[in-house]
Amino acid sequence: MSVEIERVHSLERMIFKSVRSTEEKLIYVRNNRPILLVAFKENTQVGFKLGYVIPGTQTLFSWLGGVHSLHRRSGIGQHLLERQEALAREMGLDKIYFTSYDRYEAMIRLGEKNGYELIKTEPDVGEIKYWYQKNLSSGAFG
Repeated sequence: MSVEIERVHSLERMIFKSVRSTEEKLIYVRNNRPILLVAFKENTQVGFKLGYVIPGTQTLFSWLGGVHSLHRRSGIGQHLLERQEALAREMGLDKIYFTSYDRYEAMIRLGEKNGYELIKTEPDVGEIKYWYQKNLSSGAFG
């Protein structure tokens, strides 16, 4: 699956109002079996989810994504998460993990609601960083 640098940057600006990824990181992502999902509403991009396989593992890192503020709480994030999990299973992967910060409460709740387990926390520049993981091979299908 192709990861176009300018498209990802456009999606980031839509959600975060700035670009967080570097060209170098996106090239790395593109070279590691990426999954890029984009949600549309009436031909307008309203959300996205980007992940990649961690080299040497059967684990997808759900790295970057979000839903535009005008379209949150409408099920778009849930749909993106479910589709990402389905694609990861089709790729033969057995785990997905993501990181988040306490300021992204909605992401944390979405993960917990979908069976992601908290595996680590760590202070990070005045915030708490959380690591969540879900085993896909356990028969839990979301």
